Amino acid sequence: MAVKLSREEQYGVMALVDLAYNLNGGPAQVRYIAQRQRIPQRFLEQIFAKLRQANVVVGKRGPRGGYSLAKNPSDIRLEEVMKALRPKLQEDNRENVPALAGLIDTVWSEIEGSFQSALRGVSLENLCNRAKDLGIEDVAEIEIDAIPESSSENPSH
Repeated sequence: MAVKLSREEQYGVMALVDLAYNLNGGPAQVRYIAQRQRIPQRFLEQIFAKLRQANVVVGKRGPRGGYSLAKNPSDIRLEEVMKALRPKLQEDNRENVPALAGLIDTVWSEIEGSFQSALRGVSLENLCNRAKDLGIEDVAEIEIDAIPESSSENPSH
């Protein structure tokens, strides 16, 4: 059974790997990342706003503006990205919880801790290296004009 990412989480990681994979010293515009990765631009702008708020990326305004990674790709862990994009789970603060429910909550917390640890072990640099090892081409070399605009896709989960 695989852990399922929301569309927002998947698109966020894809966009960050695109930024890391194509580091060129300057900021990248959302519209180009959206076109390369076939992500609706408006949805990607919302994702980048969350990532900026979490200090994963920095934004620069103006004609040569765009987004850059806030840190080196080796220092940005998937745990940090998921915390920025994954909604906070509601804690169950019920009183008089049956003992079995308490046990399940404890086991679930242990599993979640293992998942967080696994996310902590993967950086954007790791993902870029894996992409290169798998022969995934540098997405910046794709002709931007050849990619159809995908603004009609619904950005909801």
